[in-house]
Formats: sequence, C-alpha cells, structure tokens
Amino acid sequence: GQKVTYRLQKKRNNTGQGRLISIDEYSPLETNEKLCPYFGICGSCLYQKLPYEEQLKLKEGLVRKLIDQVVPEYVYEGIKGSPYEKGYRNKMEYSFGDEEKGGKMVLGLHKRGSFYDVLDASECALVHEDYGKILTLVINYCTEKGLKYFHKVSHEGFLRHLIIRRSEYSKELLIDLVTTSTYDHDFSELVNEILACPIEGNIAGTYLDINCGPDV
Repeated sequence: GQKVTYRLQKKRNNTGQGRLISIDEYSPLETNEKLCPYFGICGSCLYQKLPYEEQLKLKEGLVRKLIDQVVPEYVYEGIKGSPYEKGYRNKMEYSFGDEEKGGKMVLGLHKRGSFYDVLDASECALVHEDYGKILTLVINYCTEKGLKYFHKVSHEGFLRHLIIRRSEYSKELLIDLVTTSTYDHDFSELVNEILACPIEGNIAGTYLDINCGPDV
C-alpha cells in the first residue's frame, strides 16, 4: 500500500528490482508507533511499522509464494506467531567502527546500505536489555584505553567485533571479543568489569578471538 519513488536497476520477465529513493505515502496498515529508536537507520527490522498480526500475514504470503513455486499440492496449517515481539534474539554480532568518517568510535550495527558506517545499538529492541548494558560497558572501556577499531580499507587498528549470546532458558551469557593480532592488550580489567556488571543474567564465559583475516 505504499507509494514510493525508486530507481529501476534490474528488469527480468515480469519482475523488477530497484533502489528505494523515498517513501512518498505510507500504507494505511503502518499503524504501529512502538518503534525501535534505530528504525529506518539500521538495516534490520523493516516491518516494524506494521502491527504484529499484519507482519505475520506479510511473511506468510512470502513463504507460501516460495513453496507454491516448487510444491504443487500441500496442506497448509497456518503460521504460528512468536510469544515475544521484542527481545527474542539470542545472538548478536556487533561491529566496531564510526558513525561517519573520522568520527568517534562506536560499537553497534551497520547502517542500512552501508558496509562501513556503524551506529550505536545499545537500545536495540531485538535483544534483551542485558546486551545493551554489556555493549555500553565494552565501548566505554575500549574508548578509555585508547584502543582503535580495525579499518577495513587500511587494515589498521585492532578491534573487530563483539559477539554476545544469551540463553532464554538459563539466563546465561557468553561474551566474545574479536580482535586482530596487531596489538597485545591485557583484557583482565574488562573481564572483571563484565563480571561485575548489574545484569539480569549470569556470565557463563568470556572469550578473546584473534582473527587476522583482512576481509572478515
């Protein structure tokens, strides 16, 4: 139901693909106002403006369209919604970088359509609030210590990613910091700060991954 301005990039048979330039008129279905603060900037959660029931209908249509192409006859038993609309994801991989070239270092998610620009994701609605607390603690520590993030073009810098896993069942978290081997740093102080962080869950383990691949 949206009306948009776009630039056509590919045309094949009865389908086309283009790059969105602007949304000129929103769909009457876009009534949800409880949006993540990063909606429209981050590259995830594109259907947030739809109520959850409408999201299910949209995804149902997409899935059935794929099945219809390869399975002529089948029994469809409906789509089952999740009991959680937010905070359901159990793994996140955050990137170190800057929001704009030459800006301050941040730790978070890539902006939509960008391979380089990163935005702070401490209030991301996809995950439990424990993630935001750990993320904020880690970026504050790394900034205080003057540690630099790994530049994908120049291959300079040290910090790559922060990976967090959290079990909904046990409430346990695994924290994994990924760096290059170009700088030797003792993270014992950071580990102690993570263990003392006032979160709902419990820290089950902390890891340091050293990744020297230039393109990862």
